Amino acid sequence: MPQQHQPLKSSLTQVYAGWVLICMLLLAIISALTQLIPGYIAGIPVWFAVALMLNKQKRNQLIQSAVLFCIGTYGLGYGVWKGVDHSYLLKALEANQLLVAMIVSVSFLRIVATQNIHCDEQLPTGRKAMISTLFGTHLVGSVINMSSVMIMGDRLSSKKALTSLQGLTLLRAFSIAAIWSPFFAAMGVILISAPGAQLSTLVLFGLPTALIALLISAWQIYKHPKVEHTQGYPMHFKALWMPSLLALLVMFAHSIWPDLSVVTLVTIISILFVLLYVPFKFGPQSRRILHHHIHDGLPKLSSEITLFLAAAVMAAGVASLLDALQIRIAPEQFTALEANFTLVILVALAMIGMHPVTSAILAGSLLMPSVSDPNILGITLLLSWMIGVGTSPFSGVQLSLQSRYGIHALDLLKLNRLYIPTMLLVGFSVQWIYSGLAGLS
Repeated sequence: MPQQHQPLKSSLTQVYAGWVLICMLLLAIISALTQLIPGYIAGIPVWFAVALMLNKQKRNQLIQSAVLFCIGTYGLGYGVWKGVDHSYLLKALEANQLLVAMIVSVSFLRIVATQNIHCDEQLPTGRKAMISTLFGTHLVGSVINMSSVMIMGDRLSSKKALTSLQGLTLLRAFSIAAIWSPFFAAMGVILISAPGAQLSTLVLFGLPTALIALLISAWQIYKHPKVEHTQGYPMHFKALWMPSLLALLVMFAHSIWPDLSVVTLVTIISILFVLLYVPFKFGPQSRRILHHHIHDGLPKLSSEITLFLAAAVMAAGVASLLDALQIRIAPEQFTALEANFTLVILVALAMIGMHPVTSAILAGSLLMPSVSDPNILGITLLLSWMIGVGTSPFSGVQLSLQSRYGIHALDLLKLNRLYIPTMLLVGFSVQWIYSGLAGLS
């Protein structure tokens, strides 16, 4: 059995935090399916979990979360003072519980993904191996998210340091999945930030965009002078069947229950899949494996969950402040031209360190009053997420590559110098094509 499943002693606060998140997951599912429980009730456990996990925070994300929380609290306080609708307070209390529930549920898929790692297998070398690593990691990462970078990166660096080319391959494979995968936090955030956007439309435009980005990346990797001596990751069907199956299940379920949000479908399908697969695969050991993930795996999501909570407070606070001041800063309309400018601004914000969760939620709350077709906003936010995460030296995945594997930010920035303008042009084209097909003037 893989080493990842071996039990480790967890602190009491970790154990409590893990079970509080499980409680939140159950409440969120009940709330989404029955409406018997208000969203803000399901969000309360998130606050308790964050309080328990404060000592597990990554310093740079904790600072950003604290800033967002202070901005949101000020806006909410000013709104209450001016007598605006108290619904903003309830929105803050919800703490993005639907998204947090999805993150918690999807995290269990790592149990399935890691069991296919073979540490004694010979690593392939050369162009074919690296291209296979790019596309294979992309498919795996589309479901298990950033874990794919860590799993592949640890294997590739087991005997010698990860090179900048290997780091770039993993970075592109992961970040490009943000444009289309329903299992990515990106899709969950965007479907909530651009209410009314359709998953089918976003995927329909996201998949070709992802393919273009992958082909551009494959060409860059293929032409790299050191590619022939670079080791890739050995890809097998058993490593790829799970993301393929789960993506199909989500699409199928969405066609049957179109009124149920995609975020909820992903949450339910992910946890049901794990609860069925793990006992089948591991038998009597399944209970211990699941408990280990609850006690040790879930608390490791602390920084991400705290950021989602802080972003919810900030979005509610900004909306409350704008309502109190009767300020409208959105453009008169939101067509391809406005989408182009928004994309550039959001990528620029990512390059200076703003987390895509923050920028997407803020952009959605500010721009939605001007949006006649939520899909154009959804496409724009997904594009900005994909480009920003893949190119910003301050994105979570790049910071992990820098700290965990010693890859220099400047090396990745040099490798991305042509990718940034190229993908912006691709993004502009996608926005104009959609705008033309949708008849937006």
